[in-house]
Amino acid sequence: MRVLNSLVCLGLACLAAPALAQPTPPVSVTGGQISGTDNGEVRTWFGVPFAAPPVGSLRWRSPQAVVPWQGVKETTAFSPACRQTVAWISNPQSEDCLYLNIWAPEDTEKLPVIVWIHGGGYFGGTGAQPLYDGTRLTEKGVIVVTINYRLGVFGFLATPELSAESPDHASGNQGIEDQIAALQWVKANIAAFGGDPDRVTIMGESAGANSVAVLVASPLAKGLFQRAIAESGNYSVPLDASENTRADRKTAEAEGAAFLKAQGAADIADLRQMDADTLIRQTWAPRVIVDGDVLREDMTTTYRHHRQNDVPILVGWNADEGKDLAPEILGTGDFTAANHEGLVEKLLGHAPSEALLAAYPGTTDAQARASIIQLTTDSWGWRMWYWTSLQAQNGKQKPYLYYFVHSPTEPATPCGYGCQAGHGAEIPFVFNQLDQDPRPWSTGDRQLADRLASYWTNFARTGNPNSTDLPDWQAFDGSDTSVFRIGTDDEIKRRGALPDFRLFGTP
Repeated sequence: MRVLNSLVCLGLACLAAPALAQPTPPVSVTGGQISGTDNGEVRTWFGVPFAAPPVGSLRWRSPQAVVPWQGVKETTAFSPACRQTVAWISNPQSEDCLYLNIWAPEDTEKLPVIVWIHGGGYFGGTGAQPLYDGTRLTEKGVIVVTINYRLGVFGFLATPELSAESPDHASGNQGIEDQIAALQWVKANIAAFGGDPDRVTIMGESAGANSVAVLVASPLAKGLFQRAIAESGNYSVPLDASENTRADRKTAEAEGAAFLKAQGAADIADLRQMDADTLIRQTWAPRVIVDGDVLREDMTTTYRHHRQNDVPILVGWNADEGKDLAPEILGTGDFTAANHEGLVEKLLGHAPSEALLAAYPGTTDAQARASIIQLTTDSWGWRMWYWTSLQAQNGKQKPYLYYFVHSPTEPATPCGYGCQAGHGAEIPFVFNQLDQDPRPWSTGDRQLADRLASYWTNFARTGNPNSTDLPDWQAFDGSDTSVFRIGTDDEIKRRGALPDFRLFGTP
């Protein structure tokens, strides 16, 4: 969903190059030559095109080949964000947004590569947010790539006509296809920046983590990455058969046809002529569907039959997800005893069992509110636990599962979304970018950030987060003890207990 409001990008200069920076020598990539910025410690290339602008007749089509250019293109400034309406992204926006950004250490070869897929519920976000600055991770010996992909109605519209015109007879997952196109670009070009195209890790949070889950399951992404990291997001692996209706192609196409009609368009050609500002104001709930191309079947079935791209995965969730996610998912803050059972059913997508209601009671308003927030956190954790369990049972590569319980130092001003161990709270630690949020970070916070950056980059390097200088992280085997708790000893003692996942079902 959203990332921390206090950490949003305030403009294209939010990751401005350091003083005394020099242009990099030209690098040949798909489409022509580019020049970035070299500050003597890290080289950067911002706003590198990985596909043609998806505008005009290309709106809602699969990403097309990069349009070649003459001369040396300067890639020193971020591209516009993809069109969106969220308040926490103030960057300039455009439909012409299929660009990526690269951070690379000086004078290195065959380094592991991390490709970051931003979150934002598939309706917001950009790869240029300051929290995603890859500088500190490059110090750990990796190359970092962040990408944009189409959002909202521009990235996730399906209609019968769009499916009919597609060479693959599919529509609705254009945003995921953009991610695949970016990975294809990385595969073809990253060696020119010192990267190893055979050691690519995809990494994302929230909708970005859901995208990682989809890419692990998609046959179209086979061979484009060798590891996968997903933080707090996986709602495309169905936990219950009822969830498959949300991913149904025919349902999505019918909703898209209704959207077209509501705009007064006779056909998709008419809709392509409409102003983007008009379209983006219309209600559209973006989601990934089983379109027959990107996804051929529901993802639980994919895992149970070992048809996923079998790569090592590192996934997890945070102890206070529900604080932020419950109002977003349920669309209300009115968590009372009167509507408790209905909200539980809405959250789960099916009628709750008596045992689950007993574990998350709502006799009083205060109890109901606390239960809904905790159940949201625990159901989010269940999704990550379930996915990891499927991999442990039906895959050959080892999975690693974490539970982030750390509540960092609170800032002087009131701290809302993403604070405590909220949704996205781990991101500044993973990127080792605590200073992007001006709060009184403790020495322990900074040590934890350096440790997590090491775990994540170790995993990108070898498929195993461990090294001799870090506490051992056991591969997940289904036991509670194999879930790696992240926090201080006191926090782990107080908050490290896992919910009873048996209440939610079994993989």
